[in-house]
Amino acid sequence: MTSSGKPTYYHATPVTVSLSSLQNGDIPSSTLLSAFGPSSLGILVVSDLVPKFSTLRRTLLTHASTLANLPPAALAALECAEAKYLVGWSCGKEQLSPGRVDTLKGSFYANCDFYSPAHTAANAAQAAQYPDLPEYTHANIWPDETAPGLEALKGFRATMQELCSLIIDTAVLVARACDRYAIENVREYEPGYLEHVVSTSSTTKARLLHYFPPPPSAATEEEDLDSWCGTHLDHGCLTGLTSALYARGPEALDASPDPEAGLYIRDRQGGTAKVAIPADCLAFQTGEALERITGGELKAVPHFVRGARASMAGGVGRSTLAVFTQPNLGETVDRERGMTFAGFAKEIVGRNTADGM
Repeated sequence: MTSSGKPTYYHATPVTVSLSSLQNGDIPSSTLLSAFGPSSLGILVVSDLVPKFSTLRRTLLTHASTLANLPPAALAALECAEAKYLVGWSCGKEQLSPGRVDTLKGSFYANCDFYSPAHTAANAAQAAQYPDLPEYTHANIWPDETAPGLEALKGFRATMQELCSLIIDTAVLVARACDRYAIENVREYEPGYLEHVVSTSSTTKARLLHYFPPPPSAATEEEDLDSWCGTHLDHGCLTGLTSALYARGPEALDASPDPEAGLYIRDRQGGTAKVAIPADCLAFQTGEALERITGGELKAVPHFVRGARASMAGGVGRSTLAVFTQPNLGETVDRERGMTFAGFAKEIVGRNTADGM
């Protein structure tokens, strides 16, 4: 805090590598350490992506705003209580902190078993083996793009599946680089393990998010840094993130009208860093499962999103896509405790879901 009581932060430039460097396997261990190591910010930006990425991103994030503003009945038809609201539409179901339920954003979740026919078959097998974890195995609930009133969502499913698959492809390359680092630095690390987890998982989860415009009442909370999404850790291995798209109604904006809105990271020294992801790049953050798999050598990153202040960005919403690459339910994530991802996930979902959901 400053002497005036306002929260303080600094601007940080994340480690950036090109897609071709990942494909060629020539990322130095020192670069991975700078991006994901014990004293890092836990984020790596990948540049020079395939040409279609920018179009896919803009199209899908525009759809996110359209979807989030559908009539309540249309959104209710996309909810899945059986899957703890972690498939299809979700709003007001997530607990960001004790007693604090999130109503400032809506999410559309999809399980990424569409990545290949083999992943679809594997997820069906997991559904039979883990009937108590439908949030990871339930069939996706897609909007009917031909239904009256939903015509603006034409192409939504195909675009989301293609962009998520592109992000998973890139995550596999990041995982391969992490494996090379871990072999050198983690005792008894299994060669190729993270790449195996990311490339074969049928439980990878996509979350398309729309942060609603700040209500006028939010003006009294404008000094809260984590006003849109509280500080948290992702519980998977690597989270692929697009940069956010800000819009006022149907009009897309080049940037947020509030320069302090966006992604923040709690650094290892207790400070707060604001990080920007270029629109033509992907970012990858480290999650709790990766920290456990690497024995703490690669650390999960605490992060949050600050909303645009009502006094500066009235009517402005924010959309983004996160793809959580995470192990199959039977994969071991904590060798010392003998814990599989299924057991780990139950702990996390119970912690983050509002009572009664």
